This record gives sequence, C-alpha cells and structure tokens, in this order.
Amino acid sequence: MAKDRTKYQKAMRTGLAYNSAQRWQEAFGAFRVAIAEFPQEPAPYAGLGEACLGLKQLDRALECFKLAARYSQGDITYLKKVADIQERQGQLSEAGRTYMAIGEILLKQRKLDEAIGNWQRAIRLDPNLLGAHRRLAMVFQRQNKVRDAVREYLAIARILQMQGESKKAMQMAQAALRLDPGNDDVLKALELIQHGEAAFREEEEEVAAAAETQISEEAQAEADSLTETVRQMAAIFEAERSQQGQPEIKAADPISLARRTAQEQLAEEIFRDEDDSDVSAENGLSKLERDAALGQGMDFEARGQIADAITSYKKAIDGGLRLPAAYFTIGLLYLQSQQKEQARQMLDLAAQEPVFAEAGRVALSR
Repeated sequence: MAKDRTKYQKAMRTGLAYNSAQRWQEAFGAFRVAIAEFPQEPAPYAGLGEACLGLKQLDRALECFKLAARYSQGDITYLKKVADIQERQGQLSEAGRTYMAIGEILLKQRKLDEAIGNWQRAIRLDPNLLGAHRRLAMVFQRQNKVRDAVREYLAIARILQMQGESKKAMQMAQAALRLDPGNDDVLKALELIQHGEAAFREEEEEVAAAAETQISEEAQAEADSLTETVRQMAAIFEAERSQQGQPEIKAADPISLARRTAQEQLAEEIFRDEDDSDVSAENGLSKLERDAALGQGMDFEARGQIADAITSYKKAIDGGLRLPAAYFTIGLLYLQSQQKEQARQMLDLAAQEPVFAEAGRVALSR
C-alpha cells in the first residue's frame, strides 16, 4: 500500500498540537495514524510516548520511546526518556544500562564530560555495572585524574573479586597501584585478593539484599538487548556522519587513506570490549591502561604535540598493544620528529596489513 507523506505530516502536526494542549487521547489517535503511514519513523513513537505519559501509561510510554530510539539510530533525546521512565518504575539496572549506552554515544561524539556524567549516574543506579566503571577508569586515567581513576580501578577489582575472577581483580588492583604506589586502600585490596579472603564482604551483603528487588531474567535480557542494539546503531550512525563530513581521499594518496584507517582502528580498539585474550603479562598493562594511553596519544596528536603523542602511543605498545594501526601511527610521528630508524622499525611492524604496507613505503621514501 502506498504511503501518504501529506497524511503523515498532517497527523504529526495534529498530534503535537493535542500534546501541547494536554488532550492526550486525541493525540494518541493522531500519532497512531502517523505510525500507520510510516511505521519506521521515530517521531510519531516519541509523540505517542508523550501522550502515554500524559495518560499515566508508563509501560506503553516506555515501549514507544524504545522504538523511537531504535528507529532514530540511538537519538540521545529518546534514550534519556527511556532511562527516565525505567528509573521512575524502579527498573534501576535497566536504567543504568541505558545511561551507559548514552555515555557510549557521547564518547563517540567526543563529549567526554557529558559521557562521564551519564556513566556516573549509571553506577549510582547500579553500583556493579562493570562497563561504566571501566569507561570511567579509562577516561579518568586519560585525563590524569589519579584519585578518580584509582577509585574506579578498585571498584572494578571489587566486582571481579565478587564474581570469582581473582586474577583479573588482581590486575585491576595492580593497575591502581601503578597510578598511586603508596595508596593504603590499594595495598589493602591487593592483600585481600592475594590471600583469597572474603574481600569486600560488606558490598556482597548489599548486593544480596538488593537482589530481592531486581527484575526478572527476561526483563534483564530485554534491557541488555536494547543497550547492545543502541550501541551498534550509534556506531553506524556516527560512522556515516563522520564520512559525510570528510572530503573524499584520492586513491593516489595512500598515506592519507592509511592514516584515516589507522585512526578508525584505534578508536575501535578503545570501544572494543575486553576479553580473556586481553589478560596482560605481569609486566604489561591492562587493556584499560592501554586504552587510556591510546586515548592520550590521539588527543596529543590532534593538538600537534608530537613528542607527547609518541610517549603515549609507546606506552600503549610497550604495555602489550599489538595493533598495526598503532605501529603505523607512531611510525609517522617518528618521521615527523626526524627519528627515521625508529620510524622504519614501527612501519615494518605495521606492514603486516596491506593498507599500511604501501603507505609505509611511500612515507619512508619521501
């Protein structure tokens, strides 16, 4: 059946006018007409959600704003509505995960302060939300906020210890110790983990008490699914938007093409979730520490601080980062600082990926 754009627009105008007048039932009907015409447009679901809020139908409003967020590819305005309703309904774990997703989108947009605020709100709602603690630890270390970063590392260690992941908990505590070697809280955490005692017993009791009020497994799975969908959509949306704003690179410019590819891969590495293969050697760094160094390197490079960028990238590589994109990036920086031998070594390592191999040869020949 052909869709009628004029009918859709008229229904939207009518629905919005009814919402403004708080005539919720009439608004409800108007937005249903708009949805029938274009069922994958986000705006009518958002309007319908507002009408449902006016009618005190929180469950239906929540579903509407979830659909608006999904069809808008992760519009933060709609996600905030989702989180707010989840919080009002006492769905604190789901709300925390939604705020976590909002923070992820803001990080992709380089709005660090706003991202931090959402992650902090997420862990206030769900103190055991590991992903939010990890993001905060990475960003705080990247910003050289040692006290804040240490607090997050210890929170991660506590959660991992409670989950029976003593080895990973030890790594997080050691990362905190590298940041602040004399910190008594860090030393105490290390001792508790080493001796396998009932570390963080008070927190365990709080979690057990809170478990009685948590939602069903089905609802939890739905919340997790929403967050993952939003994160994937946001990544696609941001990639498309960044591509639209960048000039086309000519095929004859392999260095520019490789440089862009490297920056994209470095950003992807920061967003990549940690897995068992990221467990560092005793003298290596955790993925969080490498991500922080990587982020610092990207920041310094964008500001033209070549020496500082080299130092940060080198820290990530020496700490266990094995990524051709990082070798290529630091190789170009070495060339800019007239360190041709170091540049050659890094570009040789980067050459395992064809896009960097050709660009490395061109860069060294100039």
